[in-house]
Amino acid sequence: MKTSFLIISFLFATIGFAQSQPKLEDYALANSDVNVVVFPFGMDNPVKIGTVSKSGHINFEFPTELPKISKETQENFMNDLAYTLFDVCDDGKDMISDKDNRPSFEAGMLSLATTDHPYAGVITAISDEALMPWITDPGYEEPVLGSYFELIYVTSIFHYEGECVQTRSSMSDDPDMEITYSFNLNLKTGFNFIEYKIENIHETDPEMMASFPDVISVTSVEGIPNCKWIGKYF
Repeated sequence: MKTSFLIISFLFATIGFAQSQPKLEDYALANSDVNVVVFPFGMDNPVKIGTVSKSGHINFEFPTELPKISKETQENFMNDLAYTLFDVCDDGKDMISDKDNRPSFEAGMLSLATTDHPYAGVITAISDEALMPWITDPGYEEPVLGSYFELIYVTSIFHYEGECVQTRSSMSDDPDMEITYSFNLNLKTGFNFIEYKIENIHETDPEMMASFPDVISVTSVEGIPNCKWIGKYF
């Protein structure tokens, strides 16, 4: 009985994993062989991080080593971790000590590349498609509660828990406003997805400015986010 239970549990776990594989909705490049790439070192140095099947399923295959690039290029594009993670904070450069700082970079937009078109589309990872207008134009569109995901790279393990604020001008006679970021990060060496979860929205006078998130939690994702993968094609 115990053996049968373990087998059934394993099958359910396997099925669950298969169902959670990321998939592009309304995939438009089924007739092409497609790679998922990022350009953290400029357009001349693409980094392949996966492929897309004909059905639109994304197979992430993060490289264990970065491609060979010149030391000058690496120095130009790599940043201190304090800048990569905490540039949203008023005192971002002081969020971690010098000994905890390490080389890192934001991977940037997840791009779709074919043989004929090295920039055939992009992918946005979000919890709710209703977030797309705000993601595209946060200055004028209204946000909704939900999460968006970004990909970063760190050269060694990093753990951090804490908060910071970002001061935002009210663009009126009212006092400046604060956005609170709450961090809970457990990063592994290499590529990591980060979840930015909008916990609260500051409502504004739409005649003056668009509403904006004023409480955001920032957490590391274990593996691949369970979210919507929205493709835009060129």
